[in-house]
Amino acid sequence: MFLEVKGLTKSFDGTQVLKGIDFTLEKGQVLSVIGSSGSGKTTLLRCINSLETADAGEILVGGNKIFDAQDAGAGRGIPREARLSFGLVFQSFHLFPQYTALENITLAPTLRIRTLCRKRRLSRAARDELLQKATEKALELLSKVGLSDKRDFYPCQLSGGQQQRVSIARALALNPDVLCFDEPTSALDPEITGEVLKIIKELAAEDMTMIIVTHEMTFARDVSDKILFMDGGVIAAQGSPEEIFGSHENTRLQTFLTSFYSNQAGAEPV
Repeated sequence: MFLEVKGLTKSFDGTQVLKGIDFTLEKGQVLSVIGSSGSGKTTLLRCINSLETADAGEILVGGNKIFDAQDAGAGRGIPREARLSFGLVFQSFHLFPQYTALENITLAPTLRIRTLCRKRRLSRAARDELLQKATEKALELLSKVGLSDKRDFYPCQLSGGQQQRVSIARALALNPDVLCFDEPTSALDPEITGEVLKIIKELAAEDMTMIIVTHEMTFARDVSDKILFMDGGVIAAQGSPEEIFGSHENTRLQTFLTSFYSNQAGAEPV
């Protein structure tokens, strides 16, 4: 298995939000995480991305243990490998407003390169070569998400869909082993949601390993190799899209899907 998550738990102020999460993912697979608000989906994603420190559990990527809650609890901190193995695309973009689209993408690689050059005492010429390569890659990523002509635009000059596509390019710039999305279309108008979903589908076709927290059930069914249904901080059901969206025996999952489809059918046109 490429990604292994074992026994993750997390509590806030005495309330247990994650209650022992276990799952695995093969390289190149897409995992969608579905469930009602408050079920622990985003907390799971934040723990995987080291934005929160799990109280217990382990995370392995490619057979290498990159997170162990016992080590983190002993004051050893979260290893650098854990932070670099995952990329996260937020639902609210989180672009830096003072930087252009290109600068948002190159910011983290540039900081990493400058730190590396100082530690290894590399020459200015070597540093400039690495910075140039980072810029070239950022331009390639802008092209990949269909925004080559927006390289010098600031976030306020971009639509929501364009900002989210810049966010995807920014996450890809650090070459993550696993790319994660936290409800990537929830802040978008329905008519531009398709822009972002198209990019994610293209990444899936390129065998990018991804974890997607989403309320887009049709999208989850179409793009995923595996689906987790979370309820009350546990994985209540998991399986292939056919298994999850078929006649699954889990009554809580059936209730969730029935409610979702009823809301979709009852939505009034704008």
